[in-house]
Amino acid sequence: MSSTHAWLQRASLGFLWLIPLIALFALALPVIYWGFGGYNFGDNTLVLAETPPREDARLLGFLVGVPATAAWLYALYRLQRLFMQFRKGEFIDARGALHLRAFSLFTMLAAFFDVVTSGARRWAMGEHDAPFWTHININTEHMSLIFAAGVFFMVSFVLVEAQRYKTETEQYL
Repeated sequence: MSSTHAWLQRASLGFLWLIPLIALFALALPVIYWGFGGYNFGDNTLVLAETPPREDARLLGFLVGVPATAAWLYALYRLQRLFMQFRKGEFIDARGALHLRAFSLFTMLAAFFDVVTSGARRWAMGEHDAPFWTHININTEHMSLIFAAGVFFMVSFVLVEAQRYKTETEQYL
């Protein structure tokens, strides 16, 4: 086993611990904010928002965030599966490429839902009084995330092609 191979397996173990932690935060933080109105903890140690949600719009704010959260959780699930393969020493194969492709697509979908529903969430947070669909928010983080996920999506196809070339070469030799 090469030193890179061993390093990849160890690094994969770190991600296998980190991904469920990220998923836990993705579930817990909206529940804390929208469900309980918690927005600031400690001496600004953890700040979820500048103000609590509007009391009459907490359910709407929570429900509007469900599609983006669900897409993100599924993306994390597929990433977890990919790192489980890496941990086993399986690096380039069709299954891994499919996990990477699904992670990429659902990450893009989560970012898209986040942008589309941002006006409703901001309205439910009390940031503005205009109709909640009029204040859509897109920023460089959204664009960067969608672009990076798009790159990973393309890489998933490259991995499949590389595997196909490898198989053809082995059959030829």
